[in-house]
Amino acid sequence: MSTETIVVRGARVHNLKNIDLEIPHNSLTVVTGVSGSGKSSLAFDTIYAEGQRRYVESLSAYARQFLERIEKPDADVIDGIAPAVAIRQKNSTRNPRSTVGTATEIYDYLRLLFARIGRTYCIKCGQEVKKDAVDEVASAVLGLGEGTRLNVLFPLQRPEQSVAREATSTKKLARTRKTSTAAFSEQLKARLLDLRTRGFNRLYQNGQIFEFSTPESLLDINFAEPVFLLVDRLVVSPESRSRVVDAIEIGYRESGEVIFETAPREGQTPDRLRFSQRFECKRCGIRYEEPEPRLFSFNNPYGACPRCQGFGNTIDFDLDLVIPDKSKTLAEGAIEPWTKPKYRTLSTELKRFARQAGIPVDVPWGELDPEHQRLVIEGEGRFFGVRGFFDHLERKKYKLHVRVFLSRYRGYSLCSDCSGSRLRLEARQVKINGKNICDVCHMTIEEASGFFSNVQLTEQEEGIAGKLLQEIQERLRFLNEVGLEYLTLDRLSSTLSGGEAQRIQLATSLGSRLVGTLYVLDEPSIGLHSRDTHRLIKILHDLRDLGNTILVVEHDPDVMRASDVILDLGPGAGENGG
Repeated sequence: MSTETIVVRGARVHNLKNIDLEIPHNSLTVVTGVSGSGKSSLAFDTIYAEGQRRYVESLSAYARQFLERIEKPDADVIDGIAPAVAIRQKNSTRNPRSTVGTATEIYDYLRLLFARIGRTYCIKCGQEVKKDAVDEVASAVLGLGEGTRLNVLFPLQRPEQSVAREATSTKKLARTRKTSTAAFSEQLKARLLDLRTRGFNRLYQNGQIFEFSTPESLLDINFAEPVFLLVDRLVVSPESRSRVVDAIEIGYRESGEVIFETAPREGQTPDRLRFSQRFECKRCGIRYEEPEPRLFSFNNPYGACPRCQGFGNTIDFDLDLVIPDKSKTLAEGAIEPWTKPKYRTLSTELKRFARQAGIPVDVPWGELDPEHQRLVIEGEGRFFGVRGFFDHLERKKYKLHVRVFLSRYRGYSLCSDCSGSRLRLEARQVKINGKNICDVCHMTIEEASGFFSNVQLTEQEEGIAGKLLQEIQERLRFLNEVGLEYLTLDRLSSTLSGGEAQRIQLATSLGSRLVGTLYVLDEPSIGLHSRDTHRLIKILHDLRDLGNTILVVEHDPDVMRASDVILDLGPGAGENGG
């Protein structure tokens, strides 16, 4: 077997006429000729097919039973074949979840990047959400000033043990409250007993300290209000750091949080600093999921938007079908389904609601105030609106005529919860330099490349994310070089042209940095401007220089001139070719 070349002897596939040839390894070889002369028969049906057949033959009998049997190409000898990859001029992707980002593996690196260095911001107040590390808390406390007297506290009840005790007037809820109160008393008793056996003997409430050595000592405490355990009383000084750290660790271990309150003075309100090891907003108390790669995956139920299940759109009523003529007024029947005899009473209800809400019924729908349009669609009070109407029909879908009626007004629309971003709300609150992962995916390849080139990171973040950023920028550069800088990372793979899909595969191959591989390409320059053709040639040369053999079916003169070897098939097509 030759180690320097791919040797083909007596190839007779399709219209090939018993041809012999040798293709050097680690070279760029172009197969050219008129249409129908046998170029694809040689490149794909002979050389690539033999490479695939040998790969399948190398698998176990168990694995081969699940794969289609590949016939041996009609040739006397085919030697020197490397593991083969075919990149054809067609888009075979039909997966509705696949995007440019996932196809190029850029999205996988983005998920890791946001999980490792992304910062979570509160939905309600916008404050950064983070855990308070012990060292950071100790430094903050020691920074209060030498001589500051502090009480170190943690809540008596763990968050998961709290029981809501709201006043209610109904007998049923009164019984529930009685049961809850009894359960709370038992929990409180068990908690106090447990804490006492472990050496905690002092409770704290409203500036007062209570010893609980006996049950009678607890009579002055109002357990309906927050009660705290006193861990330590200390004075801030450089020597007190170890005591501060111990107190923080005790508070974290017992309740997940620790509170430092200045010792109350006469006529002054004590200051209180609260720290938590839980991942929550310190201002709003809202708890968040800690960032991890699966949180940013729309293919995983954990990270996908619960409404659209990670698809980005839902089958819902289509407003353009419900209100097809925007020039009609509400009085003229702008809401098309309510013009049907069965639902005309709803049109009357709409007019009554419009009078109450101050919505003009003689103004074309397209000219109505957006707030008035929202009221008609979403409803208010006893008027359930267009959405409520369709929600009601959804519950009647078991009737055939209702399903037929609904089908007239339904279509795919952007998910109202995630606005097409596919991810749950917590994932969209994680940001790097003010951009979440959805914002980055909305960028074009060129814009994303610029964003990551100028991203501002701390020294610690650089150490964590340096290699991830390098991989992302490399893959973006490859996509730029094959002329795909105009694509966005969230573009669906199924909407790409054959040439775009082929060049994405080419850029992905370069990013994977395989060596010793045979790449077989089908006219990659089709549809490219001459400027982009030169960028494509550079990609082919880079692949070759990695130690791969490139076999290209091509007609473009620039690609032919850039090749190391040209195989010209002909002289004609069909019977006259090969």
